[in-house]
Amino acid sequence: MTGTLYNVTQTVFSSTDGTLIYAEAIGNKHLPALVFVHGLALSALVWAQILRDPRLLQFFYLVAYDMRGHARSGKPATIDGHSSKLYADDFAAVSNGFGLKSPLFVGWSLGSTIAADITFNLPPDAISGIVWTAPMPYLDPDVITAVAKPEVQDLLPGLASTDNVTLSAETKHAFVDTLFNDPPSVPWEIKWSWVGSSTLLRPEHLAIVTSRPQDPSGLFKAGARGLPLLVFSGGQDKQLRGEPVWEIARKYFKDSSVVFIPKGSHALFYDFKDQYVHELAKFAKRVFGIPK
Repeated sequence: MTGTLYNVTQTVFSSTDGTLIYAEAIGNKHLPALVFVHGLALSALVWAQILRDPRLLQFFYLVAYDMRGHARSGKPATIDGHSSKLYADDFAAVSNGFGLKSPLFVGWSLGSTIAADITFNLPPDAISGIVWTAPMPYLDPDVITAVAKPEVQDLLPGLASTDNVTLSAETKHAFVDTLFNDPPSVPWEIKWSWVGSSTLLRPEHLAIVTSRPQDPSGLFKAGARGLPLLVFSGGQDKQLRGEPVWEIARKYFKDSSVVFIPKGSHALFYDFKDQYVHELAKFAKRVFGIPK
């Protein structure tokens, strides 16, 4: 499989409000699909190595997109332009645009919150399951307080700064460094692509994308119906705590499991790629009924 060449499609889809959503897909479109969503201030570039992993491409069609407000997607400037329904519509535009049938949703960090939008606004068969990777499960003041660590909360004012160029730039570098176990060991081409993505989130939009209204009741109902959930957590995550998320998973999801990586970072899919891919593939095969 290592020598196989896969078709890569990069495109934009129009959401229901006209906002353009950048998306890319790689692999065999006739296979079950996994849809990946990045975290705060970043882009689909964070998944570059995962999307080209032959252990996944052998069994799955891999799709990723940039959230509205981020990177190569459109950037509505009002809270109305960041409604839960529109985030769900963005997912539907990507899913329908690539012809996907009930894909597995894979969210990282802030991107994990989109599962709440999907389950509240779209039909039950919009997704076959959920993977939360070092997640913020949904946006609620109490949940944010419980999950977000001081290290990341202290960086938000700098990320939102509009009048101090030096502070803004330094904060973006510091923010990206908190994602990894050993930032100096990360190749510059990777780190710069992630930092570069962060410059495309407008500082004045930060508060909107991190505090937009969400209703988690659809998520809870989906969990009660048996929608499968896999949670990845890292013991050395510098941004988010895993324990409050595990409690939510146990309380609301009949079919939930946790993969805890003791030395895992926030970007554990990068720092512990082999374990991440192994566990993700195992879960996805179970969800889609693919023999082991």
